[in-house]
Amino acid sequence: MNYRLVSRFLSLLVALFSLSMSLALPFAMWYGEWSEFLHFIESAAMGCALAGILYTFGRRATGEMYRREALAVVGLSWVLAAGVGALPFYFSGMIGSYSGSYFESMSGLTTTGASVLTNIESNAKCLLFWRSFLHFVGGLGIIVLFVAVLPLVGVGGRVLFKQEVPGPVPEGMTPRIKDTAMLLLKVYVGFNVLQALLLMFAGLTPFDAINHAMATLATGGFSTKNTSVLAFGSQAVEWIIIVFMFLAGTNFSLHLEAVQGRFSYWKSTEFRAYLLGILGSAIFITVLLHVSGATFTEPGSAPVVSNTSGIHFRDALFATLSMQTTTGFATVDFDRWPEAARFLLVALMLVGGCAGSTGGGIKVIRWVILFKVARQELGRAVSPRRVRVLKIDGKPMRPETVGQVQTFFYLYIVIIVVGSILLALLEPDTKLLSTFTAVVSALNNIGPGLEEVGPTMNYAFMEAPALWLLSLLMLLGRLELLAVLVFFSRTFWHPR
Repeated sequence: MNYRLVSRFLSLLVALFSLSMSLALPFAMWYGEWSEFLHFIESAAMGCALAGILYTFGRRATGEMYRREALAVVGLSWVLAAGVGALPFYFSGMIGSYSGSYFESMSGLTTTGASVLTNIESNAKCLLFWRSFLHFVGGLGIIVLFVAVLPLVGVGGRVLFKQEVPGPVPEGMTPRIKDTAMLLLKVYVGFNVLQALLLMFAGLTPFDAINHAMATLATGGFSTKNTSVLAFGSQAVEWIIIVFMFLAGTNFSLHLEAVQGRFSYWKSTEFRAYLLGILGSAIFITVLLHVSGATFTEPGSAPVVSNTSGIHFRDALFATLSMQTTTGFATVDFDRWPEAARFLLVALMLVGGCAGSTGGGIKVIRWVILFKVARQELGRAVSPRRVRVLKIDGKPMRPETVGQVQTFFYLYIVIIVVGSILLALLEPDTKLLSTFTAVVSALNNIGPGLEEVGPTMNYAFMEAPALWLLSLLMLLGRLELLAVLVFFSRTFWHPR
């Protein structure tokens, strides 16, 4: 391990991230939040001081960025960014403990959207903006932003980029990795701007529109309102967010191709599975709600009897997209829906968005590969001598890629089981379903779970050890396990 090289890269990342706090200062000045203004200055100064220490250690670094160093930079950059990002919450008194502040910051960066805040609207606007901006940074990825903005990354940029972009089959890579990162940034920012404008046209204030656009495109879910999207009471707002949640959960390489004039969405097996899965789930839940004769128009409210299928479908589609893309917005208290609907929503948490999207979860493409592997094995049981080649979009899959998917799935299940046991030990008074869905929610970067951590609840009741555990699970989910698990390997830290 080239520790000095890792330290130098981390110093640049921490410095850039700390300086980004200046974006919250105009909001502090506009709303007269001068105390918070000073807390942001203090936080940025501490972050830059940390960057200075790291740079001092790594300024004489030599050598190239290899896979081991890239994994260290990616993993540690998220840990340090969450630590620095927590400082404004802690110094301002918005969150009383550093463990809670770190949880909030990690939740923002990993686009999880879980919160320890009990009254969101009572907090300073600049701090609410910072929560949403953490989504913006984490949605595209700290490293991707870094590679796009700083050309001095050089040859290590490609290695870093590959460790952070989610999914087993990243596509749409241009010969120069900086060009790819810049294109991703332009598309990502363009979607954010477009959605913010549409939300303002639908009646939202510029502040609410900007915050909800950043939370939607990052599939994060932090809202400026206590009752999330429902607070606006607007069908137009809900439909706008539905459209952009769907776009955010789509592989961004397909968006890049569309920008370049090649519309190949339907040619993608993963996209077809993603679209049909969402529509099928939404229709199934709509039927369940229609049969039950009740829709819940307000989180925490009593059920309102209604047989309006249009309302049911909108509620079902919003909840389906919110859970599968791991956004976590809420327009209804789906924790009070029929059991079959609740179970399906939990299953959708595990599915997640597409590879190369801002969504979390296992990813649709992995489920497609696992399905094809299972079908192939069934066919081999009938005709053992027949040679079958596993293909995705007409291209044969490499055996090592299939093996990586199977390993990922195995580790994923193990982490859910172990995480649930640990959380049950740390929070013994929490109900079993709450504990399980809290772990699933954190690992899949969703936010809400069921019962005590449902869409109308929060994580404020949990003690510090549980919050640290969930923060680790969020990071594991965002970096897709291996980039974090290698840190627990003894050989990983050995010098070369």
